[in-house]
Amino acid sequence: MSEEQNVQAAVKIYEAFGSGDIGYIIDQLTDDVHLFSHVDPVVPTAGDWSGKSKVPGFFQAIADNVEVASFTPAELFADGETVISTGGFGGTSGPAGKQFDSAWVFIWKFADNKVVSYEQFHDWALAAAFR
Repeated sequence: MSEEQNVQAAVKIYEAFGSGDIGYIIDQLTDDVHLFSHVDPVVPTAGDWSGKSKVPGFFQAIADNVEVASFTPAELFADGETVISTGGFGGTSGPAGKQFDSAWVFIWKFADNKVVSYEQFHDWALAAAFR
């Protein structure tokens, strides 16, 4: 895929997340996808969710623990098979009931029209909402 196609693939995944179409997202992944969330372990989505069979659990952890108010990609940059995106994620943590507005950076890697790796990094605000 071209860099523009990789960017558009990431945009479509973000749109699917926004509309709740998790099935579409899962379909875009390789069976051995690497998915890692670099956040404080207090956040229910923290850690390694690698392998296509584990990814639905990642999205279920979001659904079970966050009332999502906003998820807004801002900028996407491509270099070959890698797409880096920035944005914001806002909501309320279910357990603590605290509101948050977290900046994020996501790193996508594509091969053969599929996501082979996805890593996310959130600022401190997300973890603070779960304390």
